[in-house]
Order: sequence, then structure tokens, then C-alpha cells
Amino acid sequence: MRWLVIALSMMVMTVNAKNLGVVGTTYPIIEMDMLDWIQHRLSHMQQTGELAQKEAEMKAHVSASVTRPPPVAGLTPTTTPTIFYRDPTLTLHQDIKDNQGKVLFPKGLKINPFDSSTWPNGARLPTFTLSKQLVFFDGDDVQQVRFAQRYQAQQKEGEPAIKWVLVKGEPNKASKQLNARIYFDQGGNITRQLTIKHIPSIAKQAGTQWQIREYDVSKESLAPLPKNEDH
Repeated sequence: MRWLVIALSMMVMTVNAKNLGVVGTTYPIIEMDMLDWIQHRLSHMQQTGELAQKEAEMKAHVSASVTRPPPVAGLTPTTTPTIFYRDPTLTLHQDIKDNQGKVLFPKGLKINPFDSSTWPNGARLPTFTLSKQLVFFDGDDVQQVRFAQRYQAQQKEGEPAIKWVLVKGEPNKASKQLNARIYFDQGGNITRQLTIKHIPSIAKQAGTQWQIREYDVSKESLAPLPKNEDH
């Protein structure tokens, strides 16, 4: 009986099997090596001139980014300037250990860059004094450039040296206008950390904090800068 059941099952499978034919065109499975595909693509782009065009576009993009970096968004002039303070204290979010697992600096340790007494082993160090002040301004705003020039001219001996930080405009042009080295706040990292919202603003050390002073430049001259300053 067992063999009869098996034989009948095989007959049923044979009867139900059908040749469905070819539904569509079939092709052999061919997979191109990725490196071969890249080489083929590059060769094609070189022959058609597309590669040279892409290289030219990339060079132009890099040159434009250097000449005029992307501006920092969200910063505006103000006619109601204020002074505010920022605590620069840093807090460790995890233990810092040596290669043997010994905790060198524990999680939760607070360090104020302006307060040497909070530095590891810094109790005997002298009081820290920042030798720079950061001046943030928009190089495309004539009034802000005028303000920067006037502030520079009024700088007194013994005051912290000025570090010019551009948030918009062309660093090379601003450098010629102020005859000074110009930095750019790439990505707005510095202004964001100092919570600066209005420009121009000047950030300097005040004890163990940052003091940020905003300025109203609405009364600065709107006349075009002299040729020797504008080039």
C-alpha cells in the first residue's frame, strides 16, 4: 500500500506539470566588476569632455568657496544693542582614563578656560588673561566695515589685540580694508557657542566669563569706501 501511494503521488506531479513557455527575453547573468565599471565610465567621460567639464566646475566651486565662504545664517544688525555674558565652563560627560583603565579625570569635572584654578593641577598657576578680543562683523555691510575701521583706529595700547572674525563677505577684501589678518567663522561654530545673534559684536574676557557687546552701526556713513580701502 505504501508503494502504491508514492507511485500515485509521482503520477499526479507529472500530470500537473506544465510547460509555461518563455514569458520574456532571457539573458545570461553578467555582473561587471565595479572597478571595471568605474574605469569604463571615466574613459567615456574623458572622451566626451565631460570629465574636463566636471574638473573645471569643481575648481570654480572651490575657488568661490575660498573667495566668499558660505555666510553665517541668522545674524542681523541691531538698533537696540545689549551686553550679555557667557560662561565658558566645560563639563566632562564621561571619565577620561589612561591605557590601564585608571581614571585621570572623572565624569562631571568642570573646567573653566578663564579660571586656571579649575584646571587639573592648576591651583598654583597664575590668573589666566586672554590676550585677544574677537570682533565679529559683516564684510558686505559698508557701515559695519566703517565701524571696524573706526574701532581699529581707536584701539589703545595695552588693550587685547583684535582678532577679526568675518561672518559674511570676502576675507581677502576685508583684509585689505583693515590691513589685518581676517578669520571666517566657518559654519557659524564660534557665534553659535557664544550665542551671538547681532553683528557687529565684540567678545572679550571679563573675569571668568565671556562678555559680548553688541553695537548699533545705523549712524555710520553709508558712503562708498574710498578706492584705496575698497580694493
